[in-house]
This record gives sequence, structure tokens and C-alpha cells, in this order.
Amino acid sequence: MSGLPMSWPASSLTLAIDGSTPGPSVAVVRGDDVVAETTAPPEPRRGRRLMEMVHDVMGDAGARPDELGGVVVGVGPGGFTGLRIGMATAGGIAQGLGIPVIGASSLEAIALGIRRAAPDADFLAPATDARRGEVFAAVYRPHADGGISALHAPTAMTPDVFAATLAEIDGSGAGAGTGYAAYRQELASAAREAGAACPAASDLVARVRAGGGCPASPLYLRLPDAEENRRRAAGEA
Repeated sequence: MSGLPMSWPASSLTLAIDGSTPGPSVAVVRGDDVVAETTAPPEPRRGRRLMEMVHDVMGDAGARPDELGGVVVGVGPGGFTGLRIGMATAGGIAQGLGIPVIGASSLEAIALGIRRAAPDADFLAPATDARRGEVFAAVYRPHADGGISALHAPTAMTPDVFAATLAEIDGSGAGAGTGYAAYRQELASAAREAGAACPAASDLVARVRAGGGCPASPLYLRLPDAEENRRRAAGEA
């Protein structure tokens, strides 16, 4: 099933933002050309500098705000704080400029990076560190036309369950994401590592242009830690 289409011309500049991981990414894209992009190394609280990264990338691209046709933002899944900052940054820019904003899956963006690094892979298995002993993960099948389709939708699961899921899929898989570094022992034999650990913002735009756009609403998959702790303290399920 196709997602939401891009509602502004591909010839316009697109600002792309992903804050779903500790390695946020920002890009300026025109059509299929990445004009400027930066992805920060994964570090705690790096997402708090997201607006500074936007300013720097816009400068690197030599782009003025009034040249932007729209904003694409990574909807996750990811941590509550990083997603909230990413969504707020993208939404604020779009509202201030009076331009549309559309979402794209952060795991699908990682999957595109895996595909470039491992073009012979039968399936793509991105996984990011979800903390609490879990990963946010999904599995995608690459297609000859450059597209991907979901074999397993994004889910929060333990790395052991994810590894067992991959073991049931025919063929040889490749994976990437912060989850592989966090749970290297559990995922060592699940899929060979190939690609970047964090989503590249330009790949969000590629997903939207390929028909993979979605509403700009965060995909948390779990309650925030504070809410989980509150429910536990209150004896709720």
C-alpha cells in the first residue's frame, strides 16, 4: 500500500530531519540530489543541538528558508525525547514558513543505507537500541526496482526474539543500527552488519519520493520511561 505522497515539487528544496537516535541527521535535498547533509556520531543528548545542525546544513547548502518547499521528518520508532525534539523542530520550521511537513519511517531510512552497503542481501534488518533490554526493529525485503517492503513491521522486542525472527527468514540478511552495537553478542549471528548505525536524513526524503510518506506523528511503540515508572508505582498493568 502506498503512503502519503510528497505535496511539493521535487524541484524545490526539501529539509529533512531525523532525531530518532542519539545520532541525529539533517539534510537539504533537491530531487534525487543531496545538496548538504550531516549525521552526528551517536552521543547522549546530541539531539538537543538539532536546530544548530539545521542552521549549519542550510548554510552548507547555501539555501534560504524561503527556498524550502517542505520538510520531511523521521517518525521513529525511537526514544521519547529525541523524537519529541525532532518532531518539534520540523513542525516549528514548517509552521513558521507556511510549508507542509510529512513523516517517514526512521527504520526504513536505515534499511536504505543497509541496501547500499549490502546490495546482495536477501532481507534488511535495521535495529536501534530501545533500552530496557529491547530493540526497535523491523525487517524489509529489497526489490529490484529499488523499493522495499515490510516483512515484519516495526516492533519493540528483546534482541533474542529479534534474532529468532531473523533465523526464520530464508536467505542471507544484513542489518545496521545502534541496536547491533548495544547487543552485539545476541545479534552477532542474526545478520551481518552493513550500513550506518543511524538514519541518514536524505534517505527519509527517498522514502517519501518512493511513496513511503506517512503522517508527521511520532511512532513511540512504548510508553515513556516516566509513565512506565508511574504506572509501576501505582500498581497499574
